[in-house]
Amino acid sequence: MVVFTLDNVIEGISSFVKNVSFPAIVPVNFIPWNAATVTGRLAEELGVDGFIFLTRWEVANIVEESLQHIQKEINIKYIGDYKFQKSLLKDDIFENSFLIRNVLEVVRWHNKERAVVDLTMTTGELASATYYALKDLQLDNGPTYLTVVTTIPLQGVPAYPGNPRWLHKVHVYGSNRAGWSGVEVVTDPPKIIEWKGTRGIYIAISKLINSLSDRRIVEVFDGHKKESPQRDPDVVEFYVQDEIENERKRLVSVETSVGPDEETSKLLYNSWRTIYDVVSTKVREEGEARSIERILKQLQRLTGSADLVVSNIMSQELGLDSYKRTKLHVFIRHLREEYGNVAVIPDTNMFYQGLHMSLLKASIRNSSPWSPISNVDVYIPICAEAEVNGKIAATSSTSETLVERFSYIMALMANRVLQETKYHYKAKTLPAISQPCEASVAVESSNLQQKVVLLLTADRKAFNAWQTFNVCRGNIVCGYVDHDDSPLNTNTLYSKFYASIVLANVVFTTSLFTRVVVRSKKGSVVLNVNKLRGATAPSIAINRLEIKT
Repeated sequence: MVVFTLDNVIEGISSFVKNVSFPAIVPVNFIPWNAATVTGRLAEELGVDGFIFLTRWEVANIVEESLQHIQKEINIKYIGDYKFQKSLLKDDIFENSFLIRNVLEVVRWHNKERAVVDLTMTTGELASATYYALKDLQLDNGPTYLTVVTTIPLQGVPAYPGNPRWLHKVHVYGSNRAGWSGVEVVTDPPKIIEWKGTRGIYIAISKLINSLSDRRIVEVFDGHKKESPQRDPDVVEFYVQDEIENERKRLVSVETSVGPDEETSKLLYNSWRTIYDVVSTKVREEGEARSIERILKQLQRLTGSADLVVSNIMSQELGLDSYKRTKLHVFIRHLREEYGNVAVIPDTNMFYQGLHMSLLKASIRNSSPWSPISNVDVYIPICAEAEVNGKIAATSSTSETLVERFSYIMALMANRVLQETKYHYKAKTLPAISQPCEASVAVESSNLQQKVVLLLTADRKAFNAWQTFNVCRGNIVCGYVDHDDSPLNTNTLYSKFYASIVLANVVFTTSLFTRVVVRSKKGSVVLNVNKLRGATAPSIAINRLEIKT
């Protein structure tokens, strides 16, 4: 086995630097899964074409996994110290400063016109060591800039370009230059988007938006003032269009330099109404129109456009009345923190009502989106799964009747939500077999051993039945679920992240009911339903649209 010394590693880095034009030194001891995002954004905005990763041993494998992922998307050159079987970063701040100085001297020796040292994935001590190494060296044959890429420090967040660009602004310190020459990273939208859970939909719609929007989401600071490059307003607009009547209404729009804002949130909240206004033009009978309205209104909750709230709570012993109208994800976390382990048992209707989005919010609060929530066990009643699947079997995806076709789509989405709950949140099976499901669930819930068992329904009849059964006592809490009266918050990075997921859900789901036209300065595409049957259903097709002038 070859043993590499520090000199060997520096020599290897030197050989690498010789073959790139604009190198970046990237020390990593924190949030290593963001390596792909940092790489993609620095290449895109600044034109960096070679990356040198200096790591601690415990993050090296995660860095490499992240970079392997982005290699499928972007053609980049990189080298990691771990390639020489030797992660170089240590606990000692002075050793790290000395190491980074050595690597910077390699860059200077090769007379590179400029270089970047990125601090995105460093903690305070390592960032300080890096800064002082750079300041002490004072490279005089080409500027070296410090950069930080805005990221979400949660494991499980997709890597760019599977996130919208607006979540990843590039900050450049030590420069007043706002005209960096980057490269196009995302050029073509996907052609087909198949169902791969809400995470997969989010990744695909993010790539679509990135392909239709400008880059140059950068901020530079020279020590005296900050500046952003001149950028014309860049709005991506989504329209619902009826191909027969040729009626078009705005579904949602977003300014791509800032992402979802208050206006976007309002449009998302009312998006189901926009769909209804367009598709209802095909309907002549009032009864059919009411049925379609009732079906489409569920999209407000299914897509996450409105947060679920626990509108009413029944618990004879635990005294939870003060939590009425609390958001469901907050209520679940409260029960866990107050009482320990919690069982969550949804009635069938909850899979139509966006249970998975409340679980997603709870998992984000738990620092790991699309992952099981510690001390929260979700159960899927057998009767609920049978009921959803029975609806799929009993309706037709090709029916001429809109009510039946839309009912099929909703049942298919409920099935996919149910599967997502199993896959991401490791939901267990509750042996509640008999119908009606709310009665069977009431019987089986008493056999669970968790400190608190939370029964959830969006059906007033089921909630009243549980009270009549006298099941809401002891450790069993019954919750009636409604939705919040206000649109989503978009004031923070985390809330913009969640709103971006909802945006993707709305765009994808709307395309299953009617065509969606997406317009931007860089072109237009049309989204149509592609497939409603099969293991990868539902799926949509995306085609370029030639706009006639």
